[in-house]
Amino acid sequence: MKRLVYIIFNVICQFIICWLLVLLNAYYNDLVIPQRLARSAEGSGIKMLIAVIEGVSLVLAVYLNNRMTLSDDGDKKSRVSMANKTCKVQLIITVCFIVAVILN
Repeated sequence: MKRLVYIIFNVICQFIICWLLVLLNAYYNDLVIPQRLARSAEGSGIKMLIAVIEGVSLVLAVYLNNRMTLSDDGDKKSRVSMANKTCKVQLIITVCFIVAVILN
């Protein structure tokens, strides 16, 4: 049962991360990029860099929460391994989401 709750929690967190990335990209990231770079290739590169930094920081927050949540489950090596695998999967999903949705 604990594993099911862990999986559901991480899926919900991934949806929240994707929603926040869209929200930040739509309303706030353009405020950081100077007007002269907004329509150039450098501007889109800066926009992607900002989105990646935001995505990695959100995934890191979920990773730290996973490490604390799994602190009482099983031996230390297996829970660290589970948290690391979950973090890798979330990073891959987040970067693919950034490339597929935000850059279009």
